[in-house]
Amino acid sequence: MACTWLSTVRHYVLTRSAYGPAWDIAANRRRLEITRAVTAKLMAQQTAKRWTWVVLLDERDPLLKERISLYRASAPAFIPLLRTSGIDDPSRRASADYRAPWRAQLGPADDQVLMTRLDDDDGFAPTALLRYQLAARKDHRRQVLMFPMGVRLWDGRYSLVRHERNAMHTLVTPPGDELCVYDYGHTKVRETVRTFTVDKVPAWLWVRHRDTLSGHRQGDRPIVPFIRKLFPADWASLAEAWRDI
Repeated sequence: MACTWLSTVRHYVLTRSAYGPAWDIAANRRRLEITRAVTAKLMAQQTAKRWTWVVLLDERDPLLKERISLYRASAPAFIPLLRTSGIDDPSRRASADYRAPWRAQLGPADDQVLMTRLDDDDGFAPTALLRYQLAARKDHRRQVLMFPMGVRLWDGRYSLVRHERNAMHTLVTPPGDELCVYDYGHTKVRETVRTFTVDKVPAWLWVRHRDTLSGHRQGDRPIVPFIRKLFPADWASLAEAWRDI
């Protein structure tokens, strides 16, 4: 029975990766390299083999073909969602991205659906998606599954972080439920949906870099081999990205 459920699970990873012409081309390329070195590199190593990557892209992105090729090569299945609004103001763009027709890409709400949020400069440990899928089997009601522990990176250093409302969580919806993981801000998740801890093993990599759109640029200690093994990203490319900050 367990094998049957896992073979039919509808699990989607939702990622915003929309960069229009308002982005400086050099910054755009640096962002794509972080996606390649961290996000795509780790997603391609997921032990779960049944999931689909739904990625919001900007149709005006000069690197659109490269991004599509990268996402398609790194997932068992890939659905591009093209943004056509032309909104370039960062304060308005984020809100518009959340309102994109994400749920329409996932098909009819006639079964249990898992939706995992992931930014295009962050990553998951290779076992994370499978751990989400196994946890979702225990309760078929609407719920959020949370890994509270993760690792923040900045300039060759790391911090172990506990974040009970982090953005890298998974919304699980039952048949007939059309709530989307982008329908609420992640900091409000516990007021919005019943939230359960999957486990306390560090599951996500939160990468701070030159072009990150938010702060928290801090690492407490030098990165050690254990962290590199836990998150087998392209560490050489990360070191290069931090060289000129």
